[in-house]
Amino acid sequence: MTKGRTGALVVSLILLPCLLAGQDRSKKAYELIYEDIQALKKQVSALEEKIGQAADGVEALRTDLGDLRAMVKSLQGNQASLSESVRNVPSQYNYLLDRIGQINLALDKIAQDILTIKGGQPQAPAAGPEAKPGSPSATDKKAPEAKKEAPAAPRPQPTNLSPQEVYNTSYADYLKGSFELAIDGFKMYRASFPDSPLADNALYWIAECHYSLRKFSEAIDEFNDLILNYPQSDKIAAAYLKKGLALGEIKKKDEALAVFRLLVSKFPLEEEAKIAQEKIKELAGK
Repeated sequence: MTKGRTGALVVSLILLPCLLAGQDRSKKAYELIYEDIQALKKQVSALEEKIGQAADGVEALRTDLGDLRAMVKSLQGNQASLSESVRNVPSQYNYLLDRIGQINLALDKIAQDILTIKGGQPQAPAAGPEAKPGSPSATDKKAPEAKKEAPAAPRPQPTNLSPQEVYNTSYADYLKGSFELAIDGFKMYRASFPDSPLADNALYWIAECHYSLRKFSEAIDEFNDLILNYPQSDKIAAAYLKKGLALGEIKKKDEALAVFRLLVSKFPLEEEAKIAQEKIKELAGK
């Protein structure tokens, strides 16, 4: 028994270092695994932080994109508003000219009334018996003579008027339908003030007068003159449109279509271009 115990003890002493060595290796393996796990956790934490930063960046980009979209919409709205304002300028300008013409007509009427009143005003009566009620007075006797003698208010000569006054008087004739008189007035205006900034407008209204008189060939000639000599005029788009309409009136369909298409290509934003597009459809359908 003693020998057996002694042998077991010896075996245990021999195996103990091996067991301890195995435990050390397992412990080291666990420590390595633990360290790897901790390193992985740090990496995951860093990745999560980076993902969070990226998410913040994406959100900031979305915000910036939204702001840019709002700015684009605002600019588009401003552009549309500006285009509408530009289109309204010719109509507003014509409205102002119409109002000026109406005011001039009213002033001419007042001037005629004043001249009539002055012509029929009686002189101071001489001392004598007062006129009896019911008997014709001096004023009543002289009134017919005053009406005969009082001429219609003559139009002042261009040399006595400013360029604007000559222009406004001619335009007033156009508004009244006195187209021949308006043509003479605008021609006189152009001859007297060739360097005036309204020389192109005067030429346009000469053409309009011919158009209103149904003298379409003459109107086309005047519109061509305006288009060739005043390419920067604010009446160019209107001149193209009325030229096309005049060509249509004299049955020159192909030429009218060419003019309308040129108008649309050169001035797509003008109101005249919309009318030209309708005329193109109308003529193309015939």
